[in-house]
Amino acid sequence: MSTPPTVAAVVFKLGTGLLLMATGIAVTALLFIPYRKAMQTREWTETPCVIIESRIDEQRVSDFAEPVHRVFLKYRYTFAGSEYTGIRWRLGTFFSSEDKDVAKKTPHAAEAEKLAAKFPEGMAAVCRVNPAVPSEAVLEHHTKAAIYTIWWPLLFAAGGGGIVWSVLRRKKKQPQTG
Repeated sequence: MSTPPTVAAVVFKLGTGLLLMATGIAVTALLFIPYRKAMQTREWTETPCVIIESRIDEQRVSDFAEPVHRVFLKYRYTFAGSEYTGIRWRLGTFFSSEDKDVAKKTPHAAEAEKLAAKFPEGMAAVCRVNPAVPSEAVLEHHTKAAIYTIWWPLLFAAGGGGIVWSVLRRKKKQPQTG
């Protein structure tokens, strides 16, 4: 004959289950945001553009800090009869500052040089233009990789749901009279 769980045990299991569920659902939502941004630019109109500026700036926050390399890209394109200038490499997400910044920041000089070499000044390229807001354009899409890892936080949400379900489904046993 098993003893019923204490109130503290039930509260602990419910709290743990709810916390796992909430965390799993929150992380799933956070992973979905970059995926949605990556898919958004894939619906934009591909438009020819010309790179008019491509440079790397090195910055040091202090004498003891490693340098940060910033790649500035500027391109010109024509959309619906009007000429625009774009500065975005990719559409930013909450993980990056690309929406607030005109530059791609990296601590690695080789990565900065590779990006600047990919888009040298004078190069004809293709940018993706938002047809609803033609002044908004990007040179590249974000990766869709976030969606491929979405199963991991869903496991936590499912595990938390299982814990909550196991607590809630437990029926109180009636004491037997003998």
